[in-house]
Amino acid sequence: MASVQLLELSQVADYIDHMREADADSGVGAPHFHPYSATAPFDRAEALAREQRRWQTPLDAPGWRRAWGWLRDGQLVGHAYLAGGHLASELHRASLGMALQAGHRRQGGGSALLSSVVAWARAAPQLAWIDLGVFAENSPAQAVYQRFGFSETGRVADRFRVDGVSIDDIQMSLWVGPEAR
Repeated sequence: MASVQLLELSQVADYIDHMREADADSGVGAPHFHPYSATAPFDRAEALAREQRRWQTPLDAPGWRRAWGWLRDGQLVGHAYLAGGHLASELHRASLGMALQAGHRRQGGGSALLSSVVAWARAAPQLAWIDLGVFAENSPAQAVYQRFGFSETGRVADRFRVDGVSIDDIQMSLWVGPEAR
């Protein structure tokens, strides 16, 4: 049984642990999908404190974040988040990030998460746009985003260098505002 839910503050530790698991195989026998080296240090306590702070920040304040989980048989195996910018003048936009753990990809979790996130964003009166970055070599993710209406808005060549690999980044955006543009 699989479901998507907006995660609560009591689930932040599970979220952090899931993120570490989901990121573990980035660049290992597969393309990179996050901009960190497998050897980069990770401070779990700092990550917990940071996410707790973000999840408690009101939507009308810079630095907010909300996260959704894709649960299979009660286990968090995928997530998506929306994050507000660092300036008050950009709070009409939210950045999207998402990941699924190995063994749970290509099973509908990405689409289920995106459905929930986009519906939530469309109901949030302050939001007009969802933005994301996706690595150029990650064509499955690009296809999912395009099915949901995201459009490419730009590309940055050599945006990241992870473990000696140059990674191009594609920016995509989706209008979620109430009025027609």
